[in-house]
Amino acid sequence: MTYYQTLTKLPCPNLEYVRAFLRDHGTALANAAHRLGGPAASARAFLLCEAMRHTRRLTRAQSSQLVDFHRLLTLEYVADPDRIESGLFAQIDPASGFVTDCCLLSDKLGALLKLIAENDPTSDIRCKASQMISQVA
Repeated sequence: MTYYQTLTKLPCPNLEYVRAFLRDHGTALANAAHRLGGPAASARAFLLCEAMRHTRRLTRAQSSQLVDFHRLLTLEYVADPDRIESGLFAQIDPASGFVTDCCLLSDKLGALLKLIAENDPTSDIRCKASQMISQVA
């Protein structure tokens, strides 16, 4: 008689959180990434959205991309005149609705990163994200 062990793979809770975030805010993230980081940044956002639809686990690289998008939204790169973000940021009207939308999106992404860090505190990238958020707050 042969016995088979059936393993039920539980979905990665962090993946479900990221999927929900990107389902609700993926287009806004790509648009903000385009305005703050150019076409390459928006392409990375769309590629991340597509990757999340087909993966089974949230990878370290994907977590790192989320942290990079948070850095972009919190204007971490605009002080460096050698980066594209500096020039693109200079073109944004501070009174525009985009600024408010970007701030709200940044807060939501920050909350997602914190949730990811709380669910998997052993990952270096997720721990760094959590520390980064606590420093920003």
